[in-house]
Amino acid sequence: MQLKGKNAIVTGANRGIGKAVTEVFAQNGANIWACARKQSSEFEEWLENLSKENEVEITPVYFDLTSEEEITNGIKRIIGAKQQIDVLVNNAGVSNAGLFAMTPIKSIKDVFDINFFAQLSIMQLVLRKMTRQKSGSIINICSVSGINNEKGRLAYGSSKCALAFATKTISKEVGQYGVRVNAVSPGFIDTDMWSTRDKDLFDTILSETPVSRQGSPYEVANLVKFLASDESAYITGRNIVIDGGRL
Repeated sequence: MQLKGKNAIVTGANRGIGKAVTEVFAQNGANIWACARKQSSEFEEWLENLSKENEVEITPVYFDLTSEEEITNGIKRIIGAKQQIDVLVNNAGVSNAGLFAMTPIKSIKDVFDINFFAQLSIMQLVLRKMTRQKSGSIINICSVSGINNEKGRLAYGSSKCALAFATKTISKEVGQYGVRVNAVSPGFIDTDMWSTRDKDLFDTILSETPVSRQGSPYEVANLVKFLASDESAYITGRNIVIDGGRL
């Protein structure tokens, strides 16, 4: 088990890629603080079963990424457990679509608040712990939308591009403390985000994808697991694309 005994924070752990990461981490021996926006009995029941099945500790933590106060309180609660924090997976975020001319600037700012500034806040708080303990791995979930521009995706793509840039910059600042910071940019992955996209776009992207299929959230989770593990100890400052070869 690649993560046995490690303690990990996973945001957006209740759905999509975050849920897959939580499951894969538990199966590989990690103890997890599973973060979500709202409390849910269904989510907590799933975490309890996952914990028992894999004999790991999983603790739900709730905070809203639109609230700096909630973020601070949530992460301080985790740090207050006085355990080593080995891994942070910054996964939670929001999607946004709309032509720039028709999109209020406030809407773009709202996307950046969640997809960029909230991620920075979480990293800053966690890094205080990781740099003191002289170890840690941070994985930011970005997107191919931050690499390959697309009409109607300015807010989302720009926020993910900014996060990828921050990943590289922060990695240079904290590498001397034994902390690694990497990004993963998923592409054509079977999540709720794709359920609302236009069928013609879906078919076009499928035709452009060499492996001729959508990716699974678990395939992304396995890449995240590798970056969280000691097997990737010499990798930092990278933004790894997982998109079936499309880009």
